[in-house]
Parts: sequence; C-alpha cells; structure tokens
Amino acid sequence: MTRAIDHARLKRIFDKPALARLLTRLQTRFERGIDGPSFTLPHPTLDERKAIASLLGRPTGSGRSIRIAITDLEDVIQRGELAPDLRTAVESLRGPLKNLASEKAAEQQAWQAVFDDMEAEINPPGIEAWRDKLRTDGLLKRLAKGDPQAATILLHQALSVIRQLPGQGQTLSTLAANTLGDAHALDNGRPLATLVKRALKQIEPSEGLSDKQEENDREQWASAGILVGGAITSTVLVLNLPVAGESLAGNITAHQHGQPLWLTLRQLVRDPPPWQVDGRTVYICENPAVVAEAADRWGTDCAPLVCTYGQPRAAVNHLLSQLQAAGAGLVYHGDFDWPGISIANGIMRRFAARPWHFDEAAYRQAAAEGKMALTGRPVTAEWDVGLTEAMKEKEIAIPEERLLDMLLKSLRLAKGDS
Repeated sequence: MTRAIDHARLKRIFDKPALARLLTRLQTRFERGIDGPSFTLPHPTLDERKAIASLLGRPTGSGRSIRIAITDLEDVIQRGELAPDLRTAVESLRGPLKNLASEKAAEQQAWQAVFDDMEAEINPPGIEAWRDKLRTDGLLKRLAKGDPQAATILLHQALSVIRQLPGQGQTLSTLAANTLGDAHALDNGRPLATLVKRALKQIEPSEGLSDKQEENDREQWASAGILVGGAITSTVLVLNLPVAGESLAGNITAHQHGQPLWLTLRQLVRDPPPWQVDGRTVYICENPAVVAEAADRWGTDCAPLVCTYGQPRAAVNHLLSQLQAAGAGLVYHGDFDWPGISIANGIMRRFAARPWHFDEAAYRQAAAEGKMALTGRPVTAEWDVGLTEAMKEKEIAIPEERLLDMLLKSLRLAKGDS
C-alpha cells in the first residue's frame, strides 16, 4: 500500500526559512539526476545549523559546512510517515520536479533541427562558414533569446536577404522592405542585421579601418552593393584617377581636368567606374592640402592621387578596394605621428600598399628641422620598425604638409607611370 503524503506536517517541519537552502539543494539534485549519497551545505548560518541539527537529531556543530546524508533525510521522511520517499516530499513542497537532462536533450534536438533544416535548403555559395560558426558560438541562440522556433525564422529571413546580394546600389531600407516587408528590419542593432552582417564578414572577410562602428557598417553593406542612408555623406577626395566607360562616376572623373573631385560612396556603389589603373601606381595621402597643392602645381600632369582625409571612411575604403581589384599598385604617405602610423598600418595591411616617402630615412630628414612635439602612445610601424624607433628617439611629429616639396616632386615624376 502506497503511503499517503502528509502535506500539512511536511510544511510544518520543512517549510521554514532556515531549511530553504536545504530544500533547494535537494530539488536541484533530483532535477539534475544526481545520485550521490550526500551533499554539502557551505557556510551555514547559525539558524541553519540549529534547524538541520533539530531535523536530524544531532549536535549543531561549528564547521564551515554541513555534510548531509540522503539516507538520514529519507529516515526522517519514513519514520515520520510524511511521504512515500524524499523525492515525493520535495515535490509536494516545491511543486512538480523538472527532468533537466531530458529537457536539455530535447533542446539540443530542437537546435539540431534548426541547422538541419538550413542545410536541407539550397544556400548561397560561401555560406557554410557562417552556418558552422553559428552552430558553435551561440550568437543565433542569443539573438533568438533561446527559442529554436524564433531562430528558424531568423535564419530563413537572413538567407532571403543574402540571396538578394550583391545589390545594385539599392538602399538598405528598400532591401529590407522588399525582402522582409519591414523597412527597418535591417537597422543597426536589430537581430536580423547582426546575422546578415556576420554572414557578409564570413563570406568576404575584411579588416575595418574606421574607429566608428557606423562607418564599419556602412562599408560592410557597401561591399555587398547596399547603401546605408543613401551613402551621400561618405565621400573621398581624388585627383586624376584614370577611368573609361560610360558610368556616371566615370564621366565625372574623366572630366575633372586636373581639379580635385569629391566622389560619394553612392556613386561608387551604384555605378562602379571602370578604373584604368592596371599596372599603374596610385598615390594615397592623408591630408587634403596635398591634393590641393598637387592640383595647383601640376594640374593634369599629376599622378593619380587619393586622399583619406584622416581616418579612412567607407567611401575611401570602397574606392581603394576597387582600385586594388583593378590592378593598381597603391602607395601611401601620412602624418609622422602615432595616429598617422596607425592609419598607415591599416591601409598597408588591408590593401597591400607600400610606403611613399614614409620611412625612417624620410622621417629623420624632416625631424632635423621639426619643432612639433610627438605625444600619445607609440604605435609600431609594421612596414618599418626603424621608423618607430626613430620617432621614439626624436619625439618630433611631422605633419604631412611639411614634406610637400618631396611628395609633389614624386607625383610629377610619376606622370605616365605604367
């Protein structure tokens, strides 16, 4: 005959603050399927010591923990005829016990089904690395707030967006509205935007050079042919870039007649100019004063020149990617200060650019008459360690404009470079 549960006596004996931690430990053991013969209650209070000692009929003790045998608790339940067993007693006091092992297995099976469903579809090329990383890094689970059904929806939506890429210069909001029915579904910070941008990064890895997340996002979408906010405010200053064909940006560039020109990211993405730079050297400077002086002195006789205007923005990086893909050899010069070295590291690393009068010898020559103090944290010039050591030694900052004569001379001599 099954012993009945004496719920009233159970509550009177066990349901008290001093035994709350004891019950919680028991509930956890049963839910996790732990079969050990005993457990330890660490750092017990005096009230807990007294309550457990009274329950088990033993001295209060004074150690840093209390070890409790499961059989002792079973004896209390059995001798007091409180319930058929300890598990039933805990369930009567705390409610139905979970089977955490079973729940975990079911959850794992549900998440496995999410990715199995994705693998069964025809997926865009290069998407495997993205999918495999989502399996292991927990991003999808976090974005879906632990819900496999929500994750499945997110994945299908992300794939529907990725299948539309690369775009042809449409705006991000238009892509979202046409593909998902919500113009804001791909706004920065939305789960779907995070998923798709992760896919873009996996498919076409690139090192962002901007210290602003907004610019990195703008550039990442631009690399997929999508414009954020119209991409009108992200611009790049150029001079005498050779171009052919009938693209809008190409026609504008072809008729600049030796005058500096601002190109927008929108123009570069929507109607990519067919740059005629295969095998040619394209010079990159950091400051617009170099472009202005080159235009004034040489006009149409100046070599192709691009200005980063400080830290490169999305339009700059997109243009340099286009030029590199078109076969240009890129060379760079910037300010001899620590931020300038940092910018140069990124450009040389990402676009395989070479230094242009931007080495130890050029620095030492300019520093001999320099007066501006070099401040800030040193940055290693990855292409010339000697330059870093020289800058530490001299502690002189050299603005790019101080080397104008040297730079302009090389720009003139390079006319017709092929």
